[in-house]
This record gives sequence, structure tokens and C-alpha cells, in this order.
Amino acid sequence: METTLGSPIRRDDFNTVKVYHLSSAPFSGGAARAGFRLHEGLQAESGIDSRWLNCGSGASGVNTITLPDPTQRSKIGKRLKRRKWARIIRKEFSATTPPASSPTGWGSPEMLATLPTPDVWNLHWVSWFLDWEVMLPWMAERAPIVWTLHDLNPLSGIWHYDAPESEKSAKRMQYEAAAIQLKRRALEAVSPNRITFVGPSHWMVNRCKESAITKGFPVEHIPYGIDDTAFAPREAKGFREMFNIPETAFVIGLIADQIDDPRKGIGALQEAFSKIKNGGKKFHIITVGKGAFNPGTIPHTHLGSIQNDRLLSFFYSTCDLFVCPSIQDNLPNTVLESLACDTPVLAYDVGGFPDMIDDTRTGRLVSPVGDAEAIVDAAMQFKANATIKGCRESIQN
Repeated sequence: METTLGSPIRRDDFNTVKVYHLSSAPFSGGAARAGFRLHEGLQAESGIDSRWLNCGSGASGVNTITLPDPTQRSKIGKRLKRRKWARIIRKEFSATTPPASSPTGWGSPEMLATLPTPDVWNLHWVSWFLDWEVMLPWMAERAPIVWTLHDLNPLSGIWHYDAPESEKSAKRMQYEAAAIQLKRRALEAVSPNRITFVGPSHWMVNRCKESAITKGFPVEHIPYGIDDTAFAPREAKGFREMFNIPETAFVIGLIADQIDDPRKGIGALQEAFSKIKNGGKKFHIITVGKGAFNPGTIPHTHLGSIQNDRLLSFFYSTCDLFVCPSIQDNLPNTVLESLACDTPVLAYDVGGFPDMIDDTRTGRLVSPVGDAEAIVDAAMQFKANATIKGCRESIQN
């Protein structure tokens, strides 16, 4: 049941604990999907009423609420500050490889004020929506905030992940420092017992403890969850026949939505695979997503975008090995999904990957980080010694 604020919500509609999730992330991405899975899981719990508040993410389903646009204009000083930061991002950060966001989003307390007061706010990826200075103190005064960290943006000024040194110009770092100060001042207006940060990976927990913005606030480690009935091992023979993939082929899977994003590492991997001599006799690569992958002489099947979880489980089950070559990442959904389908994973030894992959038991952790040829070498070694079992049990325990 999807509602808007034009349909009044009565307090009688709620059970014991009322949880509001806020997300402005594109729903095709991992952050919104991870948050929405939490929302769905909470709905199955007795005594919890979970509501998903759409502020740009476009989710739909049970207990989703589309927030209205503000009807009242902000004060002139606040409007000028938003325009200033939007102009800075557009002019100075549009060419950087990590995405960048303004610390003064377009959201306002008015958008939430007509809702019954929750017991808990759960913030997810709220960039460009959350106005740190205005909304955080207002929300914390009404209910405790749990902030699930899906990337580094809440812990840094402008960027969502660490930028390479080549992109850290003096002017950009000046703006980054100013944004950090703005966010820290906003949090100083909130009592530490009113906000708890949640890191899905140990890497994210440690970054939260070290951040100049969030240092001193409580942080908990709570990994993502997935539906292990939707993501489960499937019979892959029919799937291979459908896409003309030989039954004897060693299949490598990739999710290639952003092939030009250096953080994802897929572009470099494409080049490394294309260098393999007689690659067509060694591998068959299947990809999911919008990105165009070209592995040279290696046979390649592109399946396009897949949004259905059960269909995705057939993709993972068809793979002998799933490769996630990100050089920075938190706790990618794709890795958990692959392991739940009993398919081992190859990734760099970085970020949240060690939390999920038991090296040599449920996959391989590769070093040095960013060395695409090392990933390919590991894949070839894996093909020669593909004896890994028990991936599904590793994430269920």
C-alpha cells in the first residue's frame, strides 16, 4: 500500500514501535535496496510498524509514503546558502570521479511535520535531501535517529568515497574542509544520545570512529541482510541453455552498471581480461546491468538490467565465480547475494569485503588493491582449483 500525505495517517494505524526510514538514493542502487530490505524485514516483526518515506528514491510497496514538496519558502539566508553550495558542487566537483553532494539539501522539517511522531528515525542515503543544519536538530528533538551508513558522505564533507590524490586540488580541499565544519557544527547541536550511527561493515565502523564529523557519537556494527529464500541456489542448466552458454564453460559473472567508474574497477578488469591469450577457451563471462563490457576474445553474454531478485538468483547460480572488483566499497549487496546462491566471490582485500569473504573458503581476497591483472590471475587459479563449497552457510551463520 503506497500512500501520500494527502491520505491522513491515524495513530491507530501503528503498532508498538514506529520506525520511519528516509532515503533519497536512486532505487536502482545498492543503498536504497539495502535500506528497503531492512524496512521489509521489520514489517515482518511483531510489534514494529515500519514506514518508508520517499524523498527521491522512488520505492513502492507496503507502507511507503511519498513526501510532499515544501509549500513554504525557506528564509532568504538559507536559500542563498543552498544555491551557493549547489553552485560549488556543479562548478568544482562535477569532474571528480567520486560523486559529490551538498551538505545543505532541499528537504525541510515541513515535509515531515504532518506525520505522527515516530519512535525512531532511520536515515539511509539522504544526500541532496538532508539539510544538516536545519533538519538534524529538528528530527533529533522529536525522536532518536539511527543513521545507517551506506557510503562515506556522512563522514566526509562533499565526496561519497575517498578521492584520488590527483583530484584533491587546493580549492576542492578548501571546500571539503568547509563542508566538514558545517556538518560537525550541525551535529554539535544534537546530543550524542540522540543519534547512533550504524556501519554495515567493520571498515565503515572504523571510518565513523575516525571521522572529524561523527567522532564521539555512538556507532554500532550491523551488517546488511537479504532474503535467503529469494537468493538461493538454483538449477542453472536451463539458464545456460536459454543463453547458449556451454554446459562445460567456466562462467564468470559481473555486475557492470558503471563501467567508467574507477572505484568500481570494472573498466580496468575489462582490459585485463582482453589480454588473456586463448581467453575463449578458458572463460565465458556474463554481465548484468547497463554497462557495456568488452572482454576481447572471451565469449560474453550480456543480460541487461535485472530487477527481480529471484531471476537474479539464477544469474548468480549460473556463475562458477562472481567477481566484484571495487577498489573502495562498504558491504556490496551483490557479494551477499552471490554467496547466498552458493557462488564464491573474487574481490580485492579492501573495505567490507573481508567481512563477507572467507579467503580460500568462500572466495578469494586479492592484493594489491586495484591490480586488475591480479584479479584475472586469481580467476585463472580458481578455475584450475575450483573446490570451494559452503558459501551459503557462511552468511547464514
